[in-house]
Amino acid sequence: MEYQQQWQGVSAGARDRAGFIRSVYLWLMGGMAIAALGALTSPLVARALVPVAGSFFGWLLFGIQFGTLMFASRVRRRQPLNRLAFALFTYVSGVIGGIVALVVAQGAGFGPVIAAFGLTGVAFLTLSATAFVSKKDFSFLRNFVIVGIAVMFFGGIAAALFHLETFGLVVSGVAVIACSAKLLWDTSAMLRTDDFSDPAGFALALFVSLFNILIALMNLLGGRRR
Repeated sequence: MEYQQQWQGVSAGARDRAGFIRSVYLWLMGGMAIAALGALTSPLVARALVPVAGSFFGWLLFGIQFGTLMFASRVRRRQPLNRLAFALFTYVSGVIGGIVALVVAQGAGFGPVIAAFGLTGVAFLTLSATAFVSKKDFSFLRNFVIVGIAVMFFGGIAAALFHLETFGLVVSGVAVIACSAKLLWDTSAMLRTDDFSDPAGFALALFVSLFNILIALMNLLGGRRR
C-alpha cells in the first residue's frame, strides 16, 4: 500500500513536470510566432521611426528592447500581464532581427541569413537534446556565462560606439559561445526545478539566448562581406 502511494506520488510529479515543460515550450513557440510577425513588419517600423530618431534609430530600438525585457522579467509570474509583456518583448526583438537580416542581406545576400537561422535551429535542438538525454546539472557554467554575457553586452556597445568592426566580430563569437552555454544551463534548470509556476520566465530566458545566437551568427557570417 505504501509502495503504491509512493508510485502514485512519483507519477503525479512526473505529469506535473511534463505539463510544465510543455507550457515552457508553448510560451517559446508563441514568442517565436510573434517575433516572426515583428520581422515581417520591420520595414514599416523602420520607415516610421527613422525620420524621428535619425542616426539614433538603432539605439532607440536597443533601449526599447531592453526596457521590454526588464518589464517582461519583472511581471513574468503575474497573469495576464506576463502575456502582454512577453509579446511586447518578442515583437520588438523580431523587429530588430528583421532589420539586421535585411542589412546583412543587402551586403552579403540572403545566404548568411538563411545559414544563421539554420545554425541557430541546430544549436537549439542539439543543446536541448544534450540537456534532456544527459539529465546533468549544468549550473557549473554559471560563472562562464556571466563573464561571457558581460563581454557580449559591454563589448557590443563599445564596438557600436567606436565602429570597431573586427572587434564586433570577436564579440559576436563570444556571444554565440556564452548564449549557447546559457541555453544549456537554462534547459537543465528547467528540467530540474521544483517550481512549476514560472513557465514564462524560462521561456523568456530561452528566447533571449536564441535571439542573441541568431543575431551573432548573422553578424559573423555576413560581417566580412557587408
